[in-house]
Amino acid sequence: MKRQYITIFLLLVTILICFGLPKPKYISPDILGKLNIPYSLSDWRSEDASDSINQRADDRYNFISDIFARVYGTRAGDSLLFIILDAGNFHHPKVCFGSSGYKIKELEDTRFDIPNGKFKAKTILALKGDAGFVLVYWMVINEKRVDWTEQKIKQLWFSLLNKEKQGLMMRLDIPVTEGNPKAAISLAQRFIKDISYKMSDKDQAYIFGRHE
Repeated sequence: MKRQYITIFLLLVTILICFGLPKPKYISPDILGKLNIPYSLSDWRSEDASDSINQRADDRYNFISDIFARVYGTRAGDSLLFIILDAGNFHHPKVCFGSSGYKIKELEDTRFDIPNGKFKAKTILALKGDAGFVLVYWMVINEKRVDWTEQKIKQLWFSLLNKEKQGLMMRLDIPVTEGNPKAAISLAQRFIKDISYKMSDKDQAYIFGRHE
């Protein structure tokens, strides 16, 4: 019994050291540099937004290694922001937008159809007055989709073993007006379907996870 207490104590100390002390800048195996994400599709055109986001980053964002961000728009005037974070751990979008003064409402998961199967992504509505955003997001670690609990467990596991992992969070930010999320969710579904069919199997695995 004494040995078990000692083991538990040492594990807790290790966890505190891993997650309680300031960390250097997270360096990943350059996943984003390997991805080939189309700039344009049949009805979509894009503009890079990564530089504007990176310029605002400071030491608080050391958990992020790299950011992919593009604004995609259609001829009809619809638009969305597609973000990919290559990070050591992930922060919940509810916290980010909630701390910026948005009222947060959780919505039903959004279902996506892609060439290698179907998957669901977490979805929230962030509002200031009648305007705001629908946020759709999911996480993939080592080509496997994970939820928040699985992500934290994997983060702990890889940190304790000092093992390299490939961790991405994908997020779509779609503007909404009058607090109506239905059109925004339909736009997200259309975008993911269109862009996934233009990606290689390997790029799909990194971004959407492998179909199980």
